Amino acid sequence: MEQTPEETRERILQATGLLMRRHGFKAVTTKAIAKEAGVNESTLFRHFGSKKGIVEALVQRYSYMPLFRGLLDRLEGDLERDLAQMANAYQSFMRQNGDMVILALRDAGAFEELDERAASVPKEFKDCLIDYFASMRERGLLGDTDLEAQAMGFIWLNLGFFLSRSLFGDRITTVDQERFLQHSVAAFARGLRS
Repeated sequence: MEQTPEETRERILQATGLLMRRHGFKAVTTKAIAKEAGVNESTLFRHFGSKKGIVEALVQRYSYMPLFRGLLDRLEGDLERDLAQMANAYQSFMRQNGDMVILALRDAGAFEELDERAASVPKEFKDCLIDYFASMRERGLLGDTDLEAQAMGFIWLNLGFFLSRSLFGDRITTVDQERFLQHSVAAFARGLRS
């Protein structure tokens, strides 16, 4: 049975992700991707144009922004609860896609254009957080603070926990995610309100 173009694209993306997890970005060739996906190399180029095109499609697939855009629309206006929802969604996404996140960090610098694309994901999240913090400040629920610095602090708090767990398990701390987020988000929210 012949596959649809979308099914072929999906097979190519899955093969690329698998090979990149095993060997890293630089070591994976379009020939190897085509072989793993069970397609001709020309099919790969027809769908994506280049190896870079495939990886850009993977970056888009593993972006957490669609999740956060939907979440931002459902926030309640309660700083601590909203931040807890964002932190839990972030940790859930990162756990599910951890291999690709670690790979992106490991292979940073392989293609400058790709680095720009990959950096656009957390930058967009930062911009959404700044907008959220600005709206909370307008409502009188946030103190006078540098919104970008606070957005980055929130991102680093969450990324740091994810990286610590992903790379070192419980060798650094045995504090579980629920306890970590409960206390760190509460402290972060208190700091923002003051």
